[in-house]
Amino acid sequence: MSIAANPVSWGILSSAAIGLNRLVPAIAASRNGRLLAIGTPHTERVREVAQRFGIARVYDSYEAVLADPEVEAVYNPLPNSLHHEWTRRALEAGKHVLCEKPLALDPWEAAEMIDTARARDRLLMEAFMYRFHPQHARVRQLIDEGAIGSIRLVRASFTFVLALDRRNIRWQRALGGGSLMDVGCYCLNAIRHYAGEPEAVLATMVVEPETEVDATTAGVVECGEALGVFDCSFAMSGHLQLEIVGTRGRIEVPRAWLPGEVDAVIQLHRNGGANTIVVPGVDQYRLQVENFADAIRGAAPLGLPPEDALQNMRAIEAVRRSAARGCRVTLAEIAP
Repeated sequence: MSIAANPVSWGILSSAAIGLNRLVPAIAASRNGRLLAIGTPHTERVREVAQRFGIARVYDSYEAVLADPEVEAVYNPLPNSLHHEWTRRALEAGKHVLCEKPLALDPWEAAEMIDTARARDRLLMEAFMYRFHPQHARVRQLIDEGAIGSIRLVRASFTFVLALDRRNIRWQRALGGGSLMDVGCYCLNAIRHYAGEPEAVLATMVVEPETEVDATTAGVVECGEALGVFDCSFAMSGHLQLEIVGTRGRIEVPRAWLPGEVDAVIQLHRNGGANTIVVPGVDQYRLQVENFADAIRGAAPLGLPPEDALQNMRAIEAVRRSAARGCRVTLAEIAP
């Protein structure tokens, strides 16, 4: 039986905007998945979406989604502080889980989630949708072909201005808010992907006094012969760029994280000139859920193994410690 004839049945936890606006349309359009259920205490928020996309079952709790025997895969877009609890509960209920980034609040929570997935023989993946956009496969191809020589620096920025609103989960310390957790995790993930695993970090934060979360975080990441430089912020104009500098040239990815579905552009600089490479637009969210469903059916490897998420949480923890202590922190001291 083909995968299209045997689609993975999905359930979604909560009425989070990213789920309703991004993942629901992505699953509905996917070649190998179907939307079966959504669970939220606020059912009034999802009725219209459920009707529009043909979601047959609207539950008034997360537990009901996990109890549904026909739900195979669960998408967890709950606040960061609830990723650990509800992902573990979903795994223990026998569901595969696609969990929003960052996977957990710290590396120890992430390790427990991975252990649970292994014990239950279920798949677990962190929802870094940007990694599924073909522009990054093209960047990797250029690097592997030697287009810029050996990598010596990766610069990553993810900044935007976010109004201070205590109701916004990004500003809530108890829910795992802050720019590092919300968008800095992208920067660290890309640095690791292109420069290799970090050995040490030196970072600093600007903390918003009213909310006690970081409005801005910046730092330097040591990755063998390469350095990573990153900045993330809720208080700076929009900058969503990745730059990879090598011994023979450099690559710029102007819309590294959220290129949308228009054509994406990569700039290759070398020998005093620039070459523009255009990558056709795609829905990176759809490619992400299709990979996850393929992996569930055994038709493809998991695009991002959960161990990658654990390594990213270790890097995040190192940034936190460095900023708190005002000194360089090695990754060796963070071993869940």
